[in-house]
Amino acid sequence: MISRRHFLAASSAGALSALQLTDARAQGYPSRPVRIVVPYAAGGTGDVLIRLMQEPMQKALGQAIIVENRLGASGAIGTNYVKNAAADGYTLLQVGNSTITTTLTQKSAGYDPIKDLLPVGLAATTPMVFLLNPVVPATNIAQLIAYARANPGKLEFSSAGRGSLAHLATESFNQAAGLKMVFVPYQGASQAVNAVLAGDVKVALTTPSDAINAFVAAGRVRMLAVSSAKRSPLLPNVPAISETLPGFAVNAFFGVSAPANTPAEIVARVNDAMNKALSEPAVQNHLKGLAMTPSPTSPAAFAELYRDEYALWVKVAKAAGIEPE
Repeated sequence: MISRRHFLAASSAGALSALQLTDARAQGYPSRPVRIVVPYAAGGTGDVLIRLMQEPMQKALGQAIIVENRLGASGAIGTNYVKNAAADGYTLLQVGNSTITTTLTQKSAGYDPIKDLLPVGLAATTPMVFLLNPVVPATNIAQLIAYARANPGKLEFSSAGRGSLAHLATESFNQAAGLKMVFVPYQGASQAVNAVLAGDVKVALTTPSDAINAFVAAGRVRMLAVSSAKRSPLLPNVPAISETLPGFAVNAFFGVSAPANTPAEIVARVNDAMNKALSEPAVQNHLKGLAMTPSPTSPAAFAELYRDEYALWVKVAKAAGIEPE
C-alpha cells in the first residue's frame, strides 16, 4: 500500500521530471527544420509575408524554415493540421483575421481559435481601404452615410465571401453608422473589387494595393477612407473612418501561432527570430511596398490583440445575425 507521503513524493518527482524534459527540449530547440504552415494558396498576402521572413528567421534560429501551403475550407484544413501537431515548436501556423472569422461562419471548422492555438508573434498589419463607385454622389464618409440613410437598400457592398474580414468589417461599419447596406458575396477579393469597378455593387472594404491606387488615380473608383484607428502613414492623405465614426478601427493582421501547450521558452525563441527578421531593412521595405506595416510584438502582446479581435468579431457577427453554417 502506497502512503500519502510516498504518493506525493512520487507525484512531485514525476512533475519535476516532465518539467526537466520540457526545459531540455526548449534549450535544444531547434535541432531540426521548422515548418510554418500557410493555410492558403501560394502567392497570397500571408504566404508572401512568411516567405519574406523565411531567410532571416533561418539565420536567427540556425535551422531551415520550410513553408508549406495546406489550403482548403477557408483555412480550416491547414489550421487543423497544426492544431493536431506535436506542441514542440516544429510545426507552426501563419494566422490572421480569418483564423478567427472562419470559426464564426463554419460549423465544420473543427478548431477553437482561442483554446487550440497559442499566439507566438505578430508580423505585420495593414488597414483596409473604403472604396466607392463614383456613381454615388459622395466624396467622404459623412456624405456616404447621409446618402445611404436617404436611400435605404440602394447601396450594395461586396466581399470575398460570407464571413470574410471584408464582410465582417463592413457589417461593423454598418452597425457603427446605423446603415443597412446589402451584402453581395464574391469568390475572392479581386472579384469583389472588380464588382465595384463595374458598378455591380457600390462599396467594398479591401486591403490596399498598387492596382487599387491606379484605379483611384484613373477616377474609376474613389478611396474614401482607411479603416485603421488613425490615418495610415502609407496613405497619409486618406482620412480614417474614425474621423467620422469615433472608435471605429479595423486592421488586417498577420502573425504566427503554435499548437496549444507549446513551451513558453520555444515560443519566445520563435518570437525573437520573427522580430529579428522584421528588423531587417530589406524586409521592412518590401512590406511597406505591399502597404503593410511591420509590427514586431511580444507573445503576450500578440495574444492580447488576438483575444480582442475574437471578441470584436463575435460581437459583430451576433449583431449582424451571422451564424455558423
